[in-house]
Amino acid sequence: MYHGWYVRIFILTGEKMLNNIVRKSVKAEVESTFLHQLHEENIFDEKLFREYIKVVGLINLENTDKELIITVIERNDYIICSVIHHFLPEDLFVMKNFPSNMGEYIEKLRDENMRLLRML
Repeated sequence: MYHGWYVRIFILTGEKMLNNIVRKSVKAEVESTFLHQLHEENIFDEKLFREYIKVVGLINLENTDKELIITVIERNDYIICSVIHHFLPEDLFVMKNFPSNMGEYIEKLRDENMRLLRML
């Protein structure tokens, strides 16, 4: 009985920690995140993007609430829109460190969005 209770607390703590990591990753206010660098500094940081995608890939319905999943989908859409704005001549947004393999990054975002949408 004790072990089951202990394991459940550990799982709940792990879920709470994952939710906090996901929330931090999707908030542009946190300077060390990919979204902050993109939104505030106009920098596409490939290392931070890989970290972001790694965290997003951990999301499932057992460890993340639907509201947070929707937020992640919206953030992924924002990243894709930022790429579009980078190419619009009338837009002032220009991304620094624009990777030559941007298509691969967009595909990763789209794949994650499709995976997350299927959960809802």
